[in-house]
Amino acid sequence: MTRYHPRPVRRAAPLLGALCLAGALVACATDVWGPDELLRGAPAKDAATLKRGREQYSLYCVGCHGENGDGAGQAARFLDPKPRDFRKGRVKFAAVPAGALPRDEDLLTTMNHGLDGTSMPSWRLIGEEDKRAIVAYLKTFSEVWQKEAPGAVVPIKADPFRKHPERGVEEGERVYHGLAACSSCHPAYVAMPRIAEHMKAYDIAFTGFRADLYTSVEKDSDWGAPIRPPDFLVDRTKIAAKKEELVRVIAAGVGGTAMPSWGATLTHQQLWGLAYYVESLIQKRDSAEGQAMKKALAEQPAFNPPPPPPPAPEPPPVEPPAGSANPVTPPKGK
Repeated sequence: MTRYHPRPVRRAAPLLGALCLAGALVACATDVWGPDELLRGAPAKDAATLKRGREQYSLYCVGCHGENGDGAGQAARFLDPKPRDFRKGRVKFAAVPAGALPRDEDLLTTMNHGLDGTSMPSWRLIGEEDKRAIVAYLKTFSEVWQKEAPGAVVPIKADPFRKHPERGVEEGERVYHGLAACSSCHPAYVAMPRIAEHMKAYDIAFTGFRADLYTSVEKDSDWGAPIRPPDFLVDRTKIAAKKEELVRVIAAGVGGTAMPSWGATLTHQQLWGLAYYVESLIQKRDSAEGQAMKKALAEQPAFNPPPPPPPAPEPPPVEPPAGSANPVTPPKGK
């Protein structure tokens, strides 16, 4: 009887390995790599985060901000102010200079705090991992997140008025109505003669007051509609009401609006002074004291501005040197 020795199948193992690899790739593509993830070219871990972020965004955000992050969700037409358009890659409130790319922490701060007086609630109760996944997903609505780095945090020094808060309020009133001219957009909150005194303290030439000095002025914005700055005695401030929050908004500015970054312009005493002063106004919002302030300012006597200083006298002509036929007159302004 002849013993039969079957020949080994040498190609079975490589073929089986190839099939297993193909199956694994198909499984990965099915489980993690959807069309959006493939377009983004994200690694598997990032793609899983984006998948989770898309699910959470669809659950909590899409109704207002829209499927494409354009701020045109189904509820947007009923809302004022309108939801943020994430395609711009910018937000209003961040700890970086206004107009710079915000950090993830800035977006999380807004999610946790919400925006008072708007339809944006606090999402603090959502799990941290889900919130970070939402942040990762909404950053896919604009290429700016892949092209730019987030801005540097505006530094805030320690509060210099902690032991003497009344000095902070006094400093803030001077800066608000004088150096920073905040009342060019926001309302003024002191009588006209006092504003003139504050301007004089900073050697600012008085050229008159704008009409409706005690109301806000509507300003153009990058968000598709004009924006009226808040009247601190009437309106709710969206993300800051305490001095520790206000000082950062003042230093960083408000993105896409006329509110600039004051961090590089004012001293830390002036920044904190403004925060103390604005906080003192917010604390009077909708109160009898605040209403009395507004009434007194509306009924104040007519203001006669001080006359401008007389022009400097012309310097006398300089005696010509000996032997010169013509007098020497110094140039004006020297």
